[in-house]
Amino acid sequence: MEAADEEKPLLNAQTNPQDVGSEYTSDGSVDINKRPALKGSTGRWRACYMILGVEFCECVAFFAVSRNLVTYLTTVLHESKVAAARNVSAWVGASFLTPLIGAFLADTYLGRYWTIVASLPVHILGMLVLAVSASAPASSYSGGEVHRTMVYAGLYLAALGGGGIKPCTSTFGADQFDGADPAELAKKGSFFNWYYFMINLSSLLSSTLLVWLQDNVGWGVSFAIPTALMALALAVFLGGSRVYRFREPTVSPFTSLSQVVVAALSKWRMQLPDDVSLFHELTGSSESGHMIQHTSQFRYFR
Repeated sequence: MEAADEEKPLLNAQTNPQDVGSEYTSDGSVDINKRPALKGSTGRWRACYMILGVEFCECVAFFAVSRNLVTYLTTVLHESKVAAARNVSAWVGASFLTPLIGAFLADTYLGRYWTIVASLPVHILGMLVLAVSASAPASSYSGGEVHRTMVYAGLYLAALGGGGIKPCTSTFGADQFDGADPAELAKKGSFFNWYYFMINLSSLLSSTLLVWLQDNVGWGVSFAIPTALMALALAVFLGGSRVYRFREPTVSPFTSLSQVVVAALSKWRMQLPDDVSLFHELTGSSESGHMIQHTSQFRYFR
């Protein structure tokens, strides 16, 4: 009777799944279906193995091309050493400039996962063009300009694709660990150790084995191997989609910086009052309570 007379709530309390620390992540991450990510079946090292594989393959491809590119341009395309050095510098600069575009797209629109997915086929296409141009016999080209066009098209396609991979693999790997969980937070530091190990391992492999293949077997083989690795990386990365943890895109730092610059330029010649109490101040925002004194310099930043 006492059990029957026990009062029961009319409505069961609805709890946020992410409040259950033992089952769900507490950092707001979601799975591929945009549901709260389960700790037991998403993220951590099971996801990072595939992300590290993508970074390894991308670095192998980059170093396989860059380590001996001057030699390729001078011996195959018959460029002068000055022209070859200039063109290699331009390509390397483009390879490290395009990550700014990739980071902006990942932070603001696509997210890290989809930026990597969209960039991998572009990178593979660039490497494929390089491999085909290096493998085809010289007699198949109607003059040197066709070959030159194919080589540079492949180079800059690879640079464009790498721009979406380089800035996203490290941050996407960090997303696989819950920062509010001390155990997972410790593993995040270990992930970055392995991340930089993969970069150095790929550099060692490209500078030894692939450079030896370029000098002793042929350029086509040395470009075909990283092309195949990139294709394998795409397949493996897509295969692990269900175990990744995702973060929703937020406002890009470039957007905030642009807003500050535009606001400053619009107030370049604005007449400011002498009474500093009329300025907009974020009182109490600083823990120390220290306020920077106003000066007559950089008045347009007020």
